[in-house]
Amino acid sequence: MPGLLLHYGALMMCAHPPGLVTSPAPVQQRVLVGSQPVATAADTFLVAGCSFPAATLGAPPCTSVVWLHTSTRVFVNGLPVLLQPSPVGVAPAVGVGTPPPNPPMVLAMQPRVRGM
Repeated sequence: MPGLLLHYGALMMCAHPPGLVTSPAPVQQRVLVGSQPVATAADTFLVAGCSFPAATLGAPPCTSVVWLHTSTRVFVNGLPVLLQPSPVGVAPAVGVGTPPPNPPMVLAMQPRVRGM
């Protein structure tokens, strides 16, 4: 599925504002879009400040984000790049009886480079 290439400077929030999604450091720094490193499948995305009501629903708040769909045709250093349309936020222990993970919101990113 085609989509915009995600990069290190993209602004994202978890589905429960004001949870800000950040990446500690880009894995690769050679391939750039909009003067920012392209995000690959090896990058880690952490959530800070998730406001999920854990006390009432019994599920933990979002702590990280895992991308389900990576590029099948565009690779950087042998790693598939991340595409914008389908990330899924994952809590540390999603189990039976907890709500399904919600995708984070990508608020700002580069609009020019697409991948497949």
